[in-house]
Amino acid sequence: MKLAISGTSGRVGRALADYFAPKHEVIELDRTVFDFADPDLISRVGEIDFDALLNPAAITSLEACEDDPGLARRVNAEVPGELAAMCRESGRRIMHFSTDYVLAGEVPGLHVEEAAVEPCSVYARTKLAGEQLVLDQGGCVVRVSWVFGPERKAFPDQVIERALAGESLAAVADKTSLPTSTADLAVWVEKLMAAGFPNEVIHACNGGEPVSWHGMAEVIVALMMERGALKELPVIERQLLAEMRAFRAKRPRHTAMATPRLSALLGEPPRDWKVAIREHVIEQLISR
Repeated sequence: MKLAISGTSGRVGRALADYFAPKHEVIELDRTVFDFADPDLISRVGEIDFDALLNPAAITSLEACEDDPGLARRVNAEVPGELAAMCRESGRRIMHFSTDYVLAGEVPGLHVEEAAVEPCSVYARTKLAGEQLVLDQGGCVVRVSWVFGPERKAFPDQVIERALAGESLAAVADKTSLPTSTADLAVWVEKLMAAGFPNEVIHACNGGEPVSWHGMAEVIVALMMERGALKELPVIERQLLAEMRAFRAKRPRHTAMATPRLSALLGEPPRDWKVAIREHVIEQLISR
């Protein structure tokens, strides 16, 4: 299969490109060449010979979206819709990646794909609009959350680095979701491709109980202690979402996703996030 993948300088795009390269012909639509703000983008992509498009490219900074809502709508909503229309017209498939931030986020617990959506930021509103435009054109939408992996540093890596350096640790304790391992995500995407790029929203994250950033940090430092990387367990300061002055855009508080559709496809639930985090922490410690 000839597989076009956008956003390959980002975490998800890079992970997908690396995973599928040994199995398919991968065409990387890196943003340095395929700028989603380019008015000629759709025609340029349409000229490429590919069978399916994986589209994780997006403006993911909530504050950047607040600062330029027009660009955010173009990149996160309009372009995905136009790419999906182009794919439908040319008989190709598309899988578009979205976010748990589209969910209402007021009620704790796990939220299925049919749960209420109530985006509370420019980022979330544009991502939700992109979802609908892609679905309307027969595409598949995959929602992910708190993605981590070896491709680019994420929250777990920041905790590891600060703990090893003996620096103070602090994390938000009143916002919950579920992490998504890029290693697992790539496998799930392959399964969804084999299933024909289902024209629906799929929640794709690791399983287990919802966790806060603070709770995740506690698990990470405990693993580091277990592996002998730390001499003593560091104290992690508990922060509140409302105290985070750098967060100018509003964040939903509870967006942990249930994965009934993905679990049905896999024949079992995704592995627990603690198992995936353990694997990641060990790999990061070994590589140092």
